[in-house]
Amino acid sequence: MKNRFYFKLATIFALILALLLPQGFMLDLVHERTTWRYQAFDTVERSWPGRQTLAAPVLVIPYDLTYKSKEKVIDDKHVEKEIISEVTLHNVLYLMPKQLTVNSQLENSLRYRGIYAVPVYNSHIDVTGEFGNQAILEFLSRNKDSKITWGKPHLSVLVSDQRGIATQPDLLWNGEKIAFQPSSHLPGTEQGMNAQLPELPSGEAVRLPFAFTLELHGMQGLHFALVAENTDVQTSANWPHPSFTGGLLPETHDITDKGFTARWRASSFSLNVAGALERCSKNECSSLLGPTVGFELVQPVDIYQQAERSIKYAVLLIVLTFVALILFELLKQLRIHPIQYLLVGMALLVFYLLLISLSEHILFLYAYSAGAAACTVLLTVYFGGILRSGKLGLLLGLGLSVLYTVLYVILQSEESALLMGSVLTFVVLAVLMLATRHFDWYALTCQSEQDAELVTPK
Repeated sequence: MKNRFYFKLATIFALILALLLPQGFMLDLVHERTTWRYQAFDTVERSWPGRQTLAAPVLVIPYDLTYKSKEKVIDDKHVEKEIISEVTLHNVLYLMPKQLTVNSQLENSLRYRGIYAVPVYNSHIDVTGEFGNQAILEFLSRNKDSKITWGKPHLSVLVSDQRGIATQPDLLWNGEKIAFQPSSHLPGTEQGMNAQLPELPSGEAVRLPFAFTLELHGMQGLHFALVAENTDVQTSANWPHPSFTGGLLPETHDITDKGFTARWRASSFSLNVAGALERCSKNECSSLLGPTVGFELVQPVDIYQQAERSIKYAVLLIVLTFVALILFELLKQLRIHPIQYLLVGMALLVFYLLLISLSEHILFLYAYSAGAAACTVLLTVYFGGILRSGKLGLLLGLGLSVLYTVLYVILQSEESALLMGSVLTFVVLAVLMLATRHFDWYALTCQSEQDAELVTPK
């Protein structure tokens, strides 16, 4: 039978295509496990506060504005008369701090749902600042012909998930200690806390300093709404992989293996906080949580991302291994059955199943090493058998070990993985081309067909 080699080459190519099916199953398995992990996050979030956003304190001052209204009416005798009546308008004045300083220290810990570890945190937040009463004086000046009756003012602090307030905080207001109460008492949102304040001075311009400390629980991310004329936010955490988010990146930051620090400074021009305050006056105070800065606690390369990326290199490993076997088959005049190629391909794919299952219980490095070692030893023994040479088996096993090592280095590289993968592919192709540039492929394939005919029974 002529062209046996090309027929066998087509069979091997078909095997490679067939092995794409279990590779797809591996990718589906990774996606399924990732979905289960997200479900674990959701389960924890139902019993633990989620992402937190802390808004700057807002000074809320209710008032009654009474003014005289003139109205012309026509009586029954068709005589026009002018009626003067008093109209009382109920409204609220919202003020943001002149200066706000936030200092947050975050401690991360883990909660478990089954085999999945969910990072949560406790943040110790110190908030200081000051209000001014200039807006009150200007309001009085604009309405000097009207009667103004001030209601009882209160300070409102918005927290996106009120469950995260671990202990009842106290407000230090102008030197006086006042306990916070649950609920923000703001229209459109109730999440947060409030403190009833004494009567505010309205005779002359004064500064009204405040301070409080908040123990805030949450998970995944922490953000700060910069509703103040001038804001200075400083954070530190023991998590080494932050992703800074929000309307502004930090002005300075420092990331180490033990954690990170970051600092934001902003003014009322930076994030249009005046617009958020105006929407609050229209009963949409949830907008105060809009202009934020902060960070997410992320894992840049987690086990499922690394497993998924490694599976995408499975075809490259299978092709390289099959090419090596084909070359040995031609050079050593051996006959390797397609079933043996299939078993080699399946062994290469089992590595990824071991990797996924082991990495859920031990460190990814140990899982990768165990899976790679197991498959390499198995294939080294098998190569030695089908190639009828222990040395050739060790040579192929050594080459496979090098490929697994290079692949692990690529997986650990977050920013240059594509570059390193492209270089690896180019280098392998270049080595293969240069190593076989003097081969007489026609002679090799003809010899292979002749050897096959010699061993074929008549």
